[in-house]
Amino acid sequence: MTQNSVRTPRELVEHLFGGLPSRDADAFLAHFAEDAVFEIPFTVPGMPQRLEGRAAIREHLAERWSGPIQDIQVHGMRQEIYETTDPEVVVVENDVDITPAGGERVQFRGSLNVIRIRDGRVVLFRDYMDTARLAGLRGN
Repeated sequence: MTQNSVRTPRELVEHLFGGLPSRDADAFLAHFAEDAVFEIPFTVPGMPQRLEGRAAIREHLAERWSGPIQDIQVHGMRQEIYETTDPEVVVVENDVDITPAGGERVQFRGSLNVIRIRDGRVVLFRDYMDTARLAGLRGN
């Protein structure tokens, strides 16, 4: 199946999260619609709560992933994917096995995503991540 093939929402989400440890914003956003919305309802000061459009999302992720978070080593991710009664909406629970810079290896449980997929593309990615806890792991 090619990257641009229409997938089921579950297949698209599995592929989307499978590439996250590489922190490649372009590969991640290849699954997003041009006018997608990325929301982070529980953010820390200085981090936006809403980004509109693939270009704005890419800029934010590239900056976030190349900043202090780059010192966090990702060993693996496990997702629990829940399909809903709305065929466009998938809910994802994430556990990430990480080692923060200078820290101990931990299982980071702090991410829930609500993702709306239409015509094989992510149109809404709502990231309920515990950003304050993650900032604490990296020493900020």
